[in-house]
Amino acid sequence: MRVSTLLFALAPALALAACATPQSLSLESAEADPWEATNRRVYALNKKLDRYAVKPVTQVYRAAVPPAGRTAVTNVYQNYSEPRNFMGYLLQGKVKLAFRSLDRLIINTTLGIGGLADNATDLGRPQSNTDWGQTLAMWGVKPGPYVMLPFFGPGTLRDALMTPVDFVLDPADIARNAALSPSLYWRAGQITGRVVELRSRLIDAGGDAVLADSLDEYTLIKSAYLQRRRAQLYYGNPPPTAEELAEYEEAEAADPEPVPEAEAAPAPPPEKP
Repeated sequence: MRVSTLLFALAPALALAACATPQSLSLESAEADPWEATNRRVYALNKKLDRYAVKPVTQVYRAAVPPAGRTAVTNVYQNYSEPRNFMGYLLQGKVKLAFRSLDRLIINTTLGIGGLADNATDLGRPQSNTDWGQTLAMWGVKPGPYVMLPFFGPGTLRDALMTPVDFVLDPADIARNAALSPSLYWRAGQITGRVVELRSRLIDAGGDAVLADSLDEYTLIKSAYLQRRRAQLYYGNPPPTAEELAEYEEAEAADPEPVPEAEAAPAPPPEKP
């Protein structure tokens, strides 16, 4: 039995298990960053890889491909990830999100001509990505410390251990490999293309400018990653943190709501002559 067939056969049972298992959504152990010294050294290595390899290739890509073409490439990669999102959300028990991913795949593959256009978003079905780390969080696996991975960047220990699984158990990759048997060079080119496309999107989002203005790039990246990861774990609706609640309480204490004045008693009726 193929891996993909086995996973899809087990999906309903695993989804029920995910609903019955305590969630592990706290990132306190990652925020503590006990491996900071090592993480900073790895970040310095990643910065050199980006400066001398990834960013130059990305700049060539951006110079050769106009914005409309880059948008089409992004749409294709996002469409390619929908089978993985579908499987991941099923395993998390998020049936509505799973079938939104399936809707997106069908709409963009047909109306969007293989995913070149993102018609699904225009029709009210925006993309929502998930991964194996998020699935394990729903099953109750704790995140562990914050980790800066070589080449792959920031994550938690839980997410770092699942990074290879995201590649190996990608339904789209499994189906493609079974149907076409692509060479190792083709697969390496596809991964390189994904990296360059993601790096190009970071440039479009102004990430380089933000880092250039930062006094501590490592801390900024860690904070941004953990905020984004927390939003993903809560499916875009995270509860307020303890710091946010404390700030709200301080603001309320400093500026209490004005107490409405008591209404004046009605004037007595005039005396009759």
